[in-house]
Amino acid sequence: MKEYRLRRDERIRLDGDTAGRDVSCREGILWLTQTGNPGDHLLRTGEAFSSARPGRLVIGALSDSVFTVAGGRASSSDSAPETIPQSLRRMVRWADAARRRLWA
Repeated sequence: MKEYRLRRDERIRLDGDTAGRDVSCREGILWLTQTGNPGDHLLRTGEAFSSARPGRLVIGALSDSVFTVAGGRASSSDSAPETIPQSLRRMVRWADAARRRLWA
């Protein structure tokens, strides 16, 4: 089991075999979405989400939050917490690089 702390507007991405992973919200409010899983999920303090599918999990904090992830197999590509502005800057860099490749 691994514990994470996210500040409001930070998010984390869990890659790899996410089937069987359990996310338990200990403090705060979390937003979860998963590749291949229709709909998003909100978790409040004391609530949990169990992943039955292998798709990527993205967990965002709607308030300062503490949560644990247990089960499944951790991936070396699980990301570190990232803020929304950091995500936007990364996406802009990616789009700019794609544009340059397209027009090169």
